Amino acid sequence: MKSRSVRGLIWGLLVLFSAVPARSDEKHTPVVAAHYMPWYASRPVEGAWGWHWTMDHFDPDVVDWQAKRAAASKEYPLIGLYDSSDPAVLECHVQLMKLAGIEGVIVDWYGTKDHIDYERIHRCTEALISVVKKAGMKFAICYEDQSVGAMVEGGTLEEVSTVKYQKELFSWMEKTWFADESYWKHEGKPLLLVFGPQHFSSSQWKESLSGFSKEVSIYGLPHLAEEYDMTGSFAWPPVSGGKTVSSKEWKSKLDDWYDSGNCLGVAFPGFNDIYEQAGVEKSYGRISPEDGDTFRESLNQAMESGAPIVQVATWNDYGEATCIEPTVGFGFRFLEILQEKVCRLEVSSSDLRLPVDLYQMRKRFLDSEQAQEKLSKASDALFDLNTTLASQLIEEVRGLEKTSPALFEDESRPDDDNYRLLTDIPYRLDGDQYARDRCRLDLYYPADGKPYSTVVWFHGGGILNGNRFVPVPLRNKGVAVIAANYRLSPQVNAPEYIEDAAAAVAWAFQNIEKYGGSADRIFVSGHSAGGYLASMVGLDSKWMEAHGINANDIAGLIPLSGQTITHTTVRRERGQGRNLPLIDEYAPLFHLRKDAPPVLTITGDREKEIPARYEENAYFWRMLKANGHPNTDLVELKGYDHGQMPEPAFPLLLQFINENSP
Repeated sequence: MKSRSVRGLIWGLLVLFSAVPARSDEKHTPVVAAHYMPWYASRPVEGAWGWHWTMDHFDPDVVDWQAKRAAASKEYPLIGLYDSSDPAVLECHVQLMKLAGIEGVIVDWYGTKDHIDYERIHRCTEALISVVKKAGMKFAICYEDQSVGAMVEGGTLEEVSTVKYQKELFSWMEKTWFADESYWKHEGKPLLLVFGPQHFSSSQWKESLSGFSKEVSIYGLPHLAEEYDMTGSFAWPPVSGGKTVSSKEWKSKLDDWYDSGNCLGVAFPGFNDIYEQAGVEKSYGRISPEDGDTFRESLNQAMESGAPIVQVATWNDYGEATCIEPTVGFGFRFLEILQEKVCRLEVSSSDLRLPVDLYQMRKRFLDSEQAQEKLSKASDALFDLNTTLASQLIEEVRGLEKTSPALFEDESRPDDDNYRLLTDIPYRLDGDQYARDRCRLDLYYPADGKPYSTVVWFHGGGILNGNRFVPVPLRNKGVAVIAANYRLSPQVNAPEYIEDAAAAVAWAFQNIEKYGGSADRIFVSGHSAGGYLASMVGLDSKWMEAHGINANDIAGLIPLSGQTITHTTVRRERGQGRNLPLIDEYAPLFHLRKDAPPVLTITGDREKEIPARYEENAYFWRMLKANGHPNTDLVELKGYDHGQMPEPAFPLLLQFINENSP
């Protein structure tokens, strides 16, 4: 459904022409709602991937080395690409919202007619509403009247019939939804948002409102609300013209809207659309997430604006990367911010993990009636906020992993039958709640009784974001993979994430023999930030000594395009610029020694890599040799950039493991 892309033009006009009167200083606590997109279709559920995942450009059946499907987004759902009609997805989403303190949803809706995917979106909306009601939450609608123009253009509706159609649609909404006690009422009247109006003139709009028999609180775009005699307006991430909008600029624009009076608030994590890359149209612009600060600051601004309702924009618009649901990049960060700021329930940040765990267990054990029965009880417990019981039941089902073939996402692979996948294993029990939530690992290992080597794998993401995964090229290769998360900046600073990496490696030494592995065959690797961590724990021996382990007992280090000088994020934590190099105790180069484990350093093409990444790794390799290290090599993968280079690096990694396994 491509018609939605005209939003950019509408918001460009909004940013240019909004007017400014005076906001109320009255203090109150607004309710928080999530703007929800019910438009995703997946091949496993629907038989084909929908336009909002493909945009006629991306093929989700293509899976990269990180186990991510190609998709029309610059973010990626933590639960993988999904279908908006899937009951397990709706269950997960609504439970996450409730645990984060969100009180209801505002659903992006296109009417009921069978045009493009509008009828399917309507069915998904109805399915979502039933789950929202089960959770004791509220719902409202954001009507996209641009759908009327799209239906006229597509021949589904005649222009002369548009007002009549909309009157009938409004009448249907009033009888079907507005009468529902779970429908959101504002000042005693049903709440209706309109992303526009975009198709109708003000006189046509006024005529169509006669479809309502009672008064409705209608909120539209700020530059149109007065012309169309609406109750008020609602704010939205202010991007236009393809420009990068600074925090100062977007805060000023939001203040203008809030000062105009009766404007619903907005909180957003950033904005970074995929439209230009997908060939749909020019980009509308960008707002940087600033590692979560954009969401935190826009939420604070909205909460203090005097607005009666704060709309989170959005729960899951991946095309514009405004999603706050858990993603691979940001994890639970946005929900944790929301929970801390607005949640009035007796729940913790750890509880936010439960709906995702529940979803993953549902998918892994689809064919187990016993598992599904327990998981349904866990789901009921979560809706009732009995997180203790829910956690207990989920862990009982997780125990089945020990005897079940490894299963990733929702599709079984026959060659995984001889492997096991154990998930969410805590590798350190000390520290605060964030440490206990984040310091977890997955273990993928051969279960055929043959000897195997183990790779401890750290994900990349600049020590700022990312989530653990078992690299696809390491699956079914006769090796075990320990994929570990670690704490991230800015929640913590150096050396906490290095300490976490060492603790994960220590877990491997202390536990791998229980699963048939050998402590003499443990290798440490990772990409980018993960490569940096691998080098630090293997070269600076004090990190492993803290666990009673000699770093030289590591069988080998394989950093893929990692930094060898002090990491950019460490320098940033100290207020230093990213282009000012530094070599100190947090630099692998600072800890060169000839008795270190064997080292294979791999980078992308020096002309395509992150600037100077090849050069610092080349110096690292040269100085290792100069210090007398007997087993070190450097490989530059010509033609591959920083993100692409791991794919051709993995065969070299496996060869290195074979050559260095005792």
